[in-house]
Amino acid sequence: MDFIRKLNKIEEGVLAFSLLGLAILTFVETALRYAVSYTFPWFGEFANYSLIFCTYLGASIGVKYGTHFSMEALTEYCPDRTSHLLKTLAYLLSGIIAILIVYYGTLHLLSLKSFGVKSSAMQLPMYIPYIPIPLFSISMAFRFFTLSFSHWKSYLKKEPFERVRRN
Repeated sequence: MDFIRKLNKIEEGVLAFSLLGLAILTFVETALRYAVSYTFPWFGEFANYSLIFCTYLGASIGVKYGTHFSMEALTEYCPDRTSHLLKTLAYLLSGIIAILIVYYGTLHLLSLKSFGVKSSAMQLPMYIPYIPIPLFSISMAFRFFTLSFSHWKSYLKKEPFERVRRN
């Protein structure tokens, strides 16, 4: 578990510094554009690829914190065991979908690599910016399966279901 905690901290730190770096770079780019009419030719591509990276890393972290959109109405009003069972199935299905994203994302990467195409401004092989899609989908799948297993154990132990508190 200590390894998982360290990995979580590293993920959150990388995301925070990536977003901060992108914000600072965007500020510098905008200031240069209006002050001296200069723009970095590679900035648009870099910003797009950074956003892909941050989006998929953030989605993985969102699974950990339970911040993804979900339908809670049914689980809130069902008996505890039924709620655990529904959550088990929902997280299991989400994990399977994440595995499908890993599979098809990897196929997409391999096809991009076989084409040998490079980006126009940075001359970066086009498969590199898309590596975060299958990579962080693995992390998402692991987290979804962990949540599914946790609810399954709670279902078997007949533990009470933790309800969402509304203000």
